[in-house]
Amino acid sequence: MPLVKYRIYELSARAVISYGRQQECAYAFQLSAAETEKCKSLSAPHEQDDNALFYQTMCVLRGDAFTGTPGGQLVTDLSDIIFYMDFSGIFDRSGARKKHLIRQEKARALFRPEGVSLDFGSGAHRYLAFERSGSMSRQARLAFIREDFYDTVCRRIMMDMTISDCQLSKLYAYNGLMLSSGIRIDGIGIDRPHRVVVIDNPTRTERNVSVITVEDDGTQSSTRKYHRVEKKEDIEITCFDGEGLISKEYARVVDEKLCGKKVHTSFQIRMPYVKGMLHEVDFKDFLTLCGTDTITDLWGMEHSVRDVDVILTKSMFKGYGWLTASGMSWEDYWAVFRKYRHALYITNVSKEKTEKTAELNYQFLNTVSLKADEFRPADLPDGWDHSPEEDPRNWLTKQTELRYYNLCANPQFRQNYFLEKADWISWWERHQGKDQILAAVLKKNPHFINEPVYARRLEDEADKIVEQYAVGRLIVAGDNRYLSGDLLDFLAFLLPTVPPRKRRQRMFYSTVMTDHFPESSFYAPQAAYAHDDACTLLRNPHIARNEELQLSFYDAKEERKQMRHYYFGHLTDVVMVDSNMLAAERLGGADYDGDMIKTISDPILNACVRRNYNLYRYEKHKSLTNTENIPLLMIPTAQPQIRSADDWEARFETVRSTFSSRVGQICNAALDRSIIAYNENSDAEERERCREETETLAILTGLEIDSAKSGIRPDLDEYLTHKTVKRSDFLKYKTLVEEMETRRAWYEPTHAARVKAFFKRVNWDEVDSNVERLPYLAQQLKKNTPRIKAKPTKDEELFSFAQQPDWREQLDSDKLAAVDALLQDYDACLSRIRACRVPLKEKKRKSDVERILYARGQEDAYDPDELYALFGSLPPEKVSTLRQAMREQAWHLMDEDARERFLREWLPEFEDIYDLLTDFRFGGYRMGWLFGAILCGGLVLCALADTKIAVIMFAAVVLYGLGVPLSTVGLAVWSADFGGEARVAQLVQQLQLSYAIGSLLLSTMPGMIADRTGSYAPAYLVLLACSVVSILAVQRTYLARAKS
Repeated sequence: MPLVKYRIYELSARAVISYGRQQECAYAFQLSAAETEKCKSLSAPHEQDDNALFYQTMCVLRGDAFTGTPGGQLVTDLSDIIFYMDFSGIFDRSGARKKHLIRQEKARALFRPEGVSLDFGSGAHRYLAFERSGSMSRQARLAFIREDFYDTVCRRIMMDMTISDCQLSKLYAYNGLMLSSGIRIDGIGIDRPHRVVVIDNPTRTERNVSVITVEDDGTQSSTRKYHRVEKKEDIEITCFDGEGLISKEYARVVDEKLCGKKVHTSFQIRMPYVKGMLHEVDFKDFLTLCGTDTITDLWGMEHSVRDVDVILTKSMFKGYGWLTASGMSWEDYWAVFRKYRHALYITNVSKEKTEKTAELNYQFLNTVSLKADEFRPADLPDGWDHSPEEDPRNWLTKQTELRYYNLCANPQFRQNYFLEKADWISWWERHQGKDQILAAVLKKNPHFINEPVYARRLEDEADKIVEQYAVGRLIVAGDNRYLSGDLLDFLAFLLPTVPPRKRRQRMFYSTVMTDHFPESSFYAPQAAYAHDDACTLLRNPHIARNEELQLSFYDAKEERKQMRHYYFGHLTDVVMVDSNMLAAERLGGADYDGDMIKTISDPILNACVRRNYNLYRYEKHKSLTNTENIPLLMIPTAQPQIRSADDWEARFETVRSTFSSRVGQICNAALDRSIIAYNENSDAEERERCREETETLAILTGLEIDSAKSGIRPDLDEYLTHKTVKRSDFLKYKTLVEEMETRRAWYEPTHAARVKAFFKRVNWDEVDSNVERLPYLAQQLKKNTPRIKAKPTKDEELFSFAQQPDWREQLDSDKLAAVDALLQDYDACLSRIRACRVPLKEKKRKSDVERILYARGQEDAYDPDELYALFGSLPPEKVSTLRQAMREQAWHLMDEDARERFLREWLPEFEDIYDLLTDFRFGGYRMGWLFGAILCGGLVLCALADTKIAVIMFAAVVLYGLGVPLSTVGLAVWSADFGGEARVAQLVQQLQLSYAIGSLLLSTMPGMIADRTGSYAPAYLVLLACSVVSILAVQRTYLARAKS
């Protein structure tokens, strides 16, 4: 079922606020169609996947008779009703600088009840700040909606509930569920009475746990200081937080509606104020065998088991408190659900095929206590001319290097790479893609493997592997699965406390109640990877060693009753853990609503993690407990701020707090410290300090992530500004890689040159951190591993018709020419489409404005966004006429008064920035006189040096010392003035070459003159004459260009 896509424009907030005009102590925004067009983000696709909000808005637009649109189409109906605003570069900047403060003040005005007036081509409309999904929050994006739709759509998505004072961050987060991309599932009777029930989450308390946490400073502000604390604490656990069950029969109905057949066993769902995972479990059979006929919901109502198909937990139903406060019941919820034609949305599903490998990242590698030989033995070759599998040893980078070798040099693997993709089809498309077509062709004739299309795909994949190797993304045995609690424990919670009377039912009931999941184990049904007794569980973001968790591998087939195998053995994308193990808490505060966990079975990594545990001896299912692991990092729960949902300023503060997230900065600061903290070769005292700071930053990362819901953020100045450590070489390289896609300025070195300089600058023999060495190891692997040079096969081996000797003569020349023209047009069109899709990272002229302001020290005096918008408002015809007038009247040679008179004639509307436009402090013409005067003055004084007067000699040295380097700067400035943007680099090279030739030919001249005359004074006078001629020649060129 292809996703429906909507035309939703994305606007740059920085561009929009540049058109803000101050009116009565507030900024107002009224943009014309042309101005609105200029505010559209250059790099955005302006398309969004279907979601519940778009459907509800379409119902308001078209009426409740609207039944949706066919999949695969682009719907344009909402293009002038909803748009997204990108607030990047506004709230994530410090307000210490004036220009950033002004931007933030203008952006604040966008949230006012007056909104912003825009014209998307259908006339001017007023738009109000609206909602955002979780992913939009992380990207600093917010949806705006047209004012005439605002109240109606709000009422529909808020289910007619009245919400006044509340935790605004949660209101935004839960309303934002309507913006989650997904597939709408209609016609399945989800609203049938008793079909969906909500039960409470059981809770447990783990006593006397060793924890490292932080405590705040006791203030009630939204930004708080925290300090590190180690202590013993009782931890309350919410079991099955974010997960529920779906019956076997109803899962088939949903899946067949979703993709046409039954293939999935877990579903990530969205409904109004409902979010979480549903796992397919035959709970009806289970409850019947236990003699249980009913399920009691959160409100105390009983439902017949045969009528129930979906069991939600209270933690999945985010609107429970607001529903109750509004005086509404569960039946009222479904009445409104039907009234507004809401539906079930599927946002993700379980994988159809189990995985055998997982991907580590640099964060995991950095915290593991790996020895050099475990990471990569020193005696291994830099690259491979034979398979790494021939070496019997095991090391952590082996699987990555093996895959790279196979892609480069293993013929059979190269064939299988495509053939394995023949039957793989993504769940949301259900049709063949390019990989399937290539596989089908290769299946028919293996000789096609040497064709360029196959060779390029293999080369690209190999390059991708080595690029990922360089930034720490290593392939290891394991897989990725949804985290879940022990679902047999979930089923047991549905049972009454009193056993049934019938003997068989009582025996089954007793078995369930006594079948406890081993606390220090995990269950991964149908795991395809090879494994030992234990595996390591990891989750992103991963910062400190305390977030590593190792558990024993649990095989349900070894159970005496095999109950877990019978009821959950088909859940191939789930990893189950016991709640008492605090697994979710240790894995960065995870929950069960769709969080993905890496299960790593690599023996080396598992042995390294095992070193963290205080084990006398390992015993399967009994060791690896909480008491044997290092202390748990506990993220404290902040007391939420309660504000009015109708207060626009409070809503703005909530959004600003979310959009200024610094998770990336925290992770980088933590990595810099953890490289020292977990390196046995670093200083012991510094290692201990960095370890404590790393653990603290890991907790603060959790608080920063949770701030989207809590509204409380940690004060990070202590770690990001004051307490700094040396930046790691690895992060420097990673930054270089990330900047590769951005457009560089003409005067900056190329990406390849910067990478080359990086490798040359680092002394790799002295680098002893495994993570720090990754870029070097990847570079050597690529450099020293030979690749198969594919030679295209002869035509007669590829095509049966080509086996005829005269097949070329039999071709119709007219058809051949027509097909050739068609293919050329197709290639040209495809090239144009690709060029349009290349993201533009910046507006070049705008960056020029920023550069000029910075060079002149005026970056705080003027807003480049506002200047760019002002210049952009000029019609192209006027710009052309203005440029001609500037050339004719020699604008660059005018004095300040003449420039102002020119501006009053041509640009009276720019009066506010006349001071800026008439300030040519770095003009090439005036600079020529300045540099010439300094240089010539220095040469004159040098000629008088024979007088041996100290003041003259000192002045000569100063002026000449200033004049020579300034004159070399003039080369770049004159090149820019004379060559223009197109020829500036070429002209700089030519002038520098001339400069070098002159220096080479005439360098001996001063000495020769001094030998003949007995003094250097004549030599300085000759240089003075040459300098005067050169300066006059440059200035004459300026005057000649002005006249022409």
